[in-house]
Amino acid sequence: MPKNAMSDALSKRIAEQQANSIDTSYDEMFGLRHNDEKIVLLDVSLLCPHPGDPFRYYSDAKLRELAESINKVGLLEPVIVRPKGDGKYKILSGKNRTNAVRKNGEQAIRAIVKDVDDFKAVMIITEANLKHREKLNPSEKGFAYRLQLEAVSKQGARNDLTSVEFQQKLGRKFVAEINEVKDNEIQWYIRLTYLIPELLELVDEGEIPIMAAYQIFYLDTESPNKVLRYLEETKTKLNIKLAQKIRGDFSENTPVSAEKIEKCAEYLNRKEPKTVSFKISHDKLRQISDEIPADKLEELFLEFLAERFPAS
Repeated sequence: MPKNAMSDALSKRIAEQQANSIDTSYDEMFGLRHNDEKIVLLDVSLLCPHPGDPFRYYSDAKLRELAESINKVGLLEPVIVRPKGDGKYKILSGKNRTNAVRKNGEQAIRAIVKDVDDFKAVMIITEANLKHREKLNPSEKGFAYRLQLEAVSKQGARNDLTSVEFQQKLGRKFVAEINEVKDNEIQWYIRLTYLIPELLELVDEGEIPIMAAYQIFYLDTESPNKVLRYLEETKTKLNIKLAQKIRGDFSENTPVSAEKIEKCAEYLNRKEPKTVSFKISHDKLRQISDEIPADKLEELFLEFLAERFPAS
């Protein structure tokens, strides 16, 4: 089957399983629209976080601000939950709103109950936060995109596709479309999630550029720890050029050491010798001698300079 046909088949399979028509929007596909759905009151003690939710809880200050807002104007947007099976509910969207309601001492919360499958659950969790959070850390984006890609890959898995790699490529394209970003951006952020936690935290703090961290992904499994130790001990900033140099010099089968990283840093920091170039017309040279071969002129000139200005 040609690749274009396989791509169409996978996209059609996903769309058919998640929507009633090809005109259905992503919000409708993932169950994010709920204008016509019934809002119920649930005991907040019955709500718990959904496992695998990649988004961080609000800071104390931000949660306090949200709680004060809810106390003044009420909960404008109901939370979305999924039945857990034991009379309790997993929160798909609104864990911070739930905590704010608890902080206010309220016993009940407005909620929409969605009995959805794992695919839609993942999409609701990630879509709502990716769209509506004002600021997300790179790690949050990365884990959200990774969850979406894994969910889409499971939904679109087919036995007649020729390779897992090609399926993942189609999955990345689908995830990029629903988030309105480029395919390679999905790949960059997802690969961040495979970094060691300490390096990923530095990325979130803005200490390491995303594209510098992306280069470290390609090293062998032990090297990221060595890179981290080098950065901590030398107080060096890992910029994109240094990360690219490290990646270029050390493949997955070549371990990194502090000494080797230092050499990479020294190479990038070296000062290139200044070069001087000028021209002398042949007419002026012929005034001295017209018997000197052209290929000997430079050699003789350098010899003259060496004699005239000997090195100290």
